[in-house]
Amino acid sequence: ESSRSGQQASSGTKQTQNQKVTMAREAETRKATVYYTEKLPAYDPRAWVGSLYGLGGRWRAARTVELKDGRERSTDLDANGFELGRLEAVRTQPKETWLDPARVAEELFPAAEAVLEERFPGAKALVFDHIVRGLSGSKLSSKPVPYVHNDYSVDSGAPRIKALLKDVADPAVLEEVAGARVAIVNLWAPLSPVRRDPLAFVDWTTTKPEDLVVVKVHYDTRDGETSVVYPNDDHDWVSYPDLQPGEAVLLKTWDSPDPDHPERSRFAIHSSAELQATPKDDVFSFFSASADAVPPRESIELRAMVLFHPKAKTDLLTQDFVAPHIMRLRNPELASGFEKRISTELVDGDPRAFVPVSALPQ
Repeated sequence: ESSRSGQQASSGTKQTQNQKVTMAREAETRKATVYYTEKLPAYDPRAWVGSLYGLGGRWRAARTVELKDGRERSTDLDANGFELGRLEAVRTQPKETWLDPARVAEELFPAAEAVLEERFPGAKALVFDHIVRGLSGSKLSSKPVPYVHNDYSVDSGAPRIKALLKDVADPAVLEEVAGARVAIVNLWAPLSPVRRDPLAFVDWTTTKPEDLVVVKVHYDTRDGETSVVYPNDDHDWVSYPDLQPGEAVLLKTWDSPDPDHPERSRFAIHSSAELQATPKDDVFSFFSASADAVPPRESIELRAMVLFHPKAKTDLLTQDFVAPHIMRLRNPELASGFEKRISTELVDGDPRAFVPVSALPQ
């Protein structure tokens, strides 16, 4: 009997220890490394190196952040800048199918547009871009973006939408539509269960204008503006653990300012996040191989404009809209569906208000 009691006590101790280890690992997976942009003094040699990469005397600054569980809190596209939804069409074919841009345009574009039009009743959604991450074999494949950013500046969303539509829309109606509310929303969908480098988001309510630095980007076909981000300890980081195919994150990357609803999110800054408890199968695995190495994250992003003016559904388009990168891929004279980035230029000392002063009621 004494021996049994000892065995039971030992077993209980081991269970308690295992529970503690499990809890510690779960807590650790909520910690992640993200890379902000840091302004450096001119004498710092990293500033010179950063300038070679278009960072204008800045450097990528690693920060450890705690990722809040988006599944355990209420998230909303207009309140926070992101929310969890579904894109079931991703699961209808093997993941390698989506390496074919034509199949993506034929099957996933309409499915994504339907999701957004259901989310915003009465609006018109048009997918204009997509990218696959983690799968090789396509001109439209890339790695996760490893630094904190937003796809647009505070001001560049509406001009981008007008540029996309100018050749296929009635000019007068386009001015009306672009002058009303317009938004750009990404659908980010996993192609396999996400176990590393999840996409993480900063809650809009913790974002300040001075956090963002405008980046002017010069492409072979156009100029645009994106944003990189300075560190801010007040940023509230959120991700959705263990995302599965069929699920999709709706991520707002631009929305029109509305002085009547200044609390409405304009965008959500975001980044892939390096989970600190996740061993990686990368270049360093040659020196420290791990049986627990996790393969790269596999996902697809579909980027769509959402047009809220009623005429967007009835009177706007004079011909079918075709996403520019799909048009480029169809042109045999062009080698890639990607636009070619020529140069970047950071704009210093230009914090832009989220609601322009000119738009506020006088």
